[in-house]
Amino acid sequence: MTPESAHELLTARRQHLAQRLSERDALIASAGFPLPRATMLETEYLHATTEAEIRWLDSVLAELDDGSISWSPREMREADAKLEV
Repeated sequence: MTPESAHELLTARRQHLAQRLSERDALIASAGFPLPRATMLETEYLHATTEAEIRWLDSVLAELDDGSISWSPREMREADAKLEV
């Protein structure tokens, strides 16, 4: 996998997660009344972990964009060779 293909896949993942958050928030809002917090605990957890993943993806994508994360097939083969026992 190249840095460019990783960027493409991570961008798609980020878009998917952002869409899921938006859909979930719209569904909750469509209830038309405040839902009891006890019924929202798992939803709050999913929202928090999804937001955290989006923040992580944003940081990785930024590093791919600025070149601070990069690799070549040769580097990956060399690393693999060092890890083999």
